[in-house]
Formats: sequence, C-alpha cells, structure tokens
Amino acid sequence: MSFSKCGFLLSALALLASIGCGGAASDGTDLDADLMSELLGPEDESERGAKVPQEHDAADSDSGDVQAVSNSLKRRDSTSNVTTPSGEKLELRLKRGDRFPLVKTIEQRLEQKSDVAPAMARTKLELTIIITVEDVKPDAICLGVQYSRVVYQHDINGQQLAYDSGNHRGAVPWDAIPYAGMVNNGFSFWLGRNNSIRELIGYQDFLERCVANVPLARRETLLSEISNRFGDDGVANFVDDSIGLLPYDDTVDEAAATRVMPGDQWTRERRLMQPVPIHLTSVYRLISLDDVAAQIEITGRVAGGEAAAAADPSRLRIIGGQSIGQCLVDRATGLPLQMNLSRFIKMQLTTLDNQQVIQEKHIETTIRSFPEMRGVTVGVQPPVSNVQQVGGIRTQSDAVDPIPVQDDNTRPVRAVYPN
Repeated sequence: MSFSKCGFLLSALALLASIGCGGAASDGTDLDADLMSELLGPEDESERGAKVPQEHDAADSDSGDVQAVSNSLKRRDSTSNVTTPSGEKLELRLKRGDRFPLVKTIEQRLEQKSDVAPAMARTKLELTIIITVEDVKPDAICLGVQYSRVVYQHDINGQQLAYDSGNHRGAVPWDAIPYAGMVNNGFSFWLGRNNSIRELIGYQDFLERCVANVPLARRETLLSEISNRFGDDGVANFVDDSIGLLPYDDTVDEAAATRVMPGDQWTRERRLMQPVPIHLTSVYRLISLDDVAAQIEITGRVAGGEAAAAADPSRLRIIGGQSIGQCLVDRATGLPLQMNLSRFIKMQLTTLDNQQVIQEKHIETTIRSFPEMRGVTVGVQPPVSNVQQVGGIRTQSDAVDPIPVQDDNTRPVRAVYPN
C-alpha cells in the first residue's frame, strides 16, 4: 500500500468522525488533522450523559441521539427487607452563594494498529471551572459554571501544540481558538434532586461567545461543531462525572432515596445513537463511609455497533470497552474531592475498499474540587498551582475579549474538545 493509500485511510477516519459533528470542513490531505478528528470522535459521544428536556435556553440538539435506559440502586442483602430508612445520606449539600473551583482533566491516547499506516495521537485538556450556587429550591439547585482557565496540548504523530490561556501571548493557534473563547465565559443549569439536569440557561449564548472572534465566514460551521461536540450532552457528561455519580433511588420515598451503606451499589445505563450506537453501563459501589468522606468504586462496560448507515460503504464499529475508577466524595458538600476514571475502547474501521484497521483509545479523566474554598474572594490563592486565583464573575455581556488569531486562511477552524 502506497503512502497515498495511507492518506486515504486516515481521510476515511476524518469522514467518519465528522458524523454528528456539524459537517465541519476537513482537508483530506492533512493527515495529522484527520487523526485528530478521529481522536476526538466516538469517545466524545460515549462520554455523554442522558439528555434532558430544556424548557427555555437550552442548546439545540437531536433528541433522538441519547436515551436513558435505567438508573437503579441495589441495597446490600442485609437491608433488603428493611422498610424504614437505613444508612446515611450521601447527597449534594450546597447553600446559595457557595462558590468553589473545580478542575477537570482529560487525557486521551489513540493508537491505530496497522502495518502500513500506523499512527499515534495524544491530547490533554485541563479545565479550571468556578462553580457558583445561584439558587436553591427544595427539589432543585441552580449552578453557574464559569471557565477560568483552559490548558490544552496535543502530540499528533510528533507534531505538538500547547496552549495555556493563563500565560499565552500573541496569536492563538487555530486548533486552540474554541478554548480561548471559553475563558471568562459560562452558563447556568438547574439540577434536580435526582442529580439530572432539568434546564440549561444561557447555553446557546455561551456557545456563540466561544466563537465570537472567529472570522464570520467560518463561525457558523464551528458553532455547529462545538454545539455537537460540547453541547448539552457535554454538560450532562460534566454532571455525570462529578455530581451525577451520587446515589438516588427513585423507587423509594425521598427520605430514603439518597441513603446508602457500605456495600450498596447503583447502576446507570445509557444508550447513545449518534454517531456510533453505544450502550454504556456504569456501576457504582460504596466502599466506605464516615463523617468526612465516602469512597465509591466505579466499573463499567461499553457495547456498540456500526457507526454509518447501511448505504455507506465505510464503517466504524465499536468492538467493546471497559472503564474502572474511584471517587472520594466530601460528605459536607457532596462534591467529588477526587475522581479518577480510566476508559478503554477498541474500534474497527472498514474503509471504502474493505480494508479493516483496529484502533484503541485510552481516556483518563480526573476531577478535583476544593470545597474548603467556599466563598473564595479576590486575592485568595488556591491550594493547587494550576488553579487560577478567583476574582469576581464578569457579566456575560462583556465576557469575551478580542482574541488575536493566526492568519492562516488555508486551514479550517476545528473544534477539538476531547470531552
């Protein structure tokens, strides 16, 4: 197989990865960009949470893409016949005005196993987020999300890029433009007592501000891509990885819905339809519980199918995958002090000429929150060096500053959100 054949093979990856990504333009001759598109493909979707109806300002999305299957809690045998509430409550406990930093890091590694077209790609994304409790009601809580700092880097077959919004000077690289637009930008959402999103507020405006400094001719395409890759399901994923892993049993009354004992486990299942049909099963088991913290073990599996329609001769198939991790939850607030999750996914690509290539993806997700910094004010230094000092939240109307970008009209602007 010639080098041009390798280029075709990676171009097929980009074509398949673009399914469900807003139809963003892709240069078939840019092999590294094609590999990047594939790296940021199916796992974007597999990380998503179950969609919820948005009543007002939610981001537009295809309601058929994600279906919630079940969310159940299994008590340990010794409590199966107890009718009165048992165990201790493990739930979100926040007050209006609470404000704290949270850092989410996603590292991905994609390896294409092929004798004629081997490839390797790595990305790392670190998001520093300020969470503000805007309102609290008996059945829901409103949380404001403000992105304080974004650090992104990738290594695509030896070609490297590093961007840090905290110290970057000069023109922003094309691949980092969407990240630059996130800084000092945000939205809000209502979270129900069952840890599911009820409503997104100002999310479409948030997306539009992310691309406000992109040339007008390319803005619509990039906005569509960001909306698909980092839309309301991305917010649901953010919740699932942090607050959403807390227990809630909707088969009992509210007094017992969040009560658990060591040994209890609960399961969340989701089915995603685009761009690759995927069935996700996550099992959470309470390992230990005391007055200070709760330790939760996380295991899961990924099952999937064909990515493309039957009429499309090129296909991407999820062979399978698994996940394993743990989370330490602060009892006083219900926030994840530390969450680590490793996910492994194996995929098979069938090209237009029926060549089959195996790809393996490894994703490491880490979340850290700092509830001891409740009500942090200007000038207070966070306990970890890569968390920015927290200042006052800027109004959304002036959240976007002009961003100088590289003058490169030969390349499409790409949204490269790994998660």
